[in-house]
Amino acid sequence: MRPPDRSDSTLIQTSGTYRAWLLGHGRPEVTDLAWYSHTSHDASVPQRLLPFTEPSLALRRRFNGDGGTTSWDFVIYRAQPGGGAYEPSPGEELFALRLAPEAMEAGLQMKATDHLSEDCAPPPALAAHLDDATRLADRDDFHGAWQAMLLALRRLPLDSESDRIGIAASLARRSKGAIGPAQLAETVGLSARHMRRGFVDRLGFSPRAILRRQRLTAAMVQAERVDRPGWADIAAHFGFSDQAHMIRECRSLTGHSPGEWHRLRRDMSVSFNSD
Repeated sequence: MRPPDRSDSTLIQTSGTYRAWLLGHGRPEVTDLAWYSHTSHDASVPQRLLPFTEPSLALRRRFNGDGGTTSWDFVIYRAQPGGGAYEPSPGEELFALRLAPEAMEAGLQMKATDHLSEDCAPPPALAAHLDDATRLADRDDFHGAWQAMLLALRRLPLDSESDRIGIAASLARRSKGAIGPAQLAETVGLSARHMRRGFVDRLGFSPRAILRRQRLTAAMVQAERVDRPGWADIAAHFGFSDQAHMIRECRSLTGHSPGEWHRLRRDMSVSFNSD
């Protein structure tokens, strides 16, 4: 599977039939990550999700045993701040774009805090931008529809230059949790209290809560590149005080140690790719 923008994408994660690409230029303040998932009728294996605080816009295709499309729809997948397990339906294919929560209200007329507990259909204000994607999906051109979704998001009107909360949230995401809340507030010219209030009101999480999850997720994605991670080196590289600190953070956010979570996600990849 290729990403919706091959000229501007870097594959950053592979787990089973899940793929994620970082989108470089072109409105990263609206969407900065594309992801794809495919579940056959033969092997519906639970996917182990790392913690994340961003919803996604997805085109969900359902297909029969012969590969023919039976139905499709657009869906907003909620944030999963505690990670967990997701068991996709057999015969399900997802073409998705991660949404920047700080841009949702201004650009999409959606509140990020409304997408923390359940999945839902896109609101009318967003659906109105998806006409091209709808036409392509009706023709069974789902990759083309994915590209049209990306173009639609990149064309949204958005005034971000004066949005210091939005700039801070975008910077936090790009840093993968390496920047601290105090430094983040200083960088964008806000008091720590003002920034915290803005994050909670608009995103549903404090800066510290978001940065903790971004750092842990970045560390775990790095670990998944090898069968036997060097946990002490990974902990040091991603700014944990030591390996024990990383273990405590992982248990606090996911209920598992890094080693347990790594094994669960590697087992999932083996299950998907064993044929």
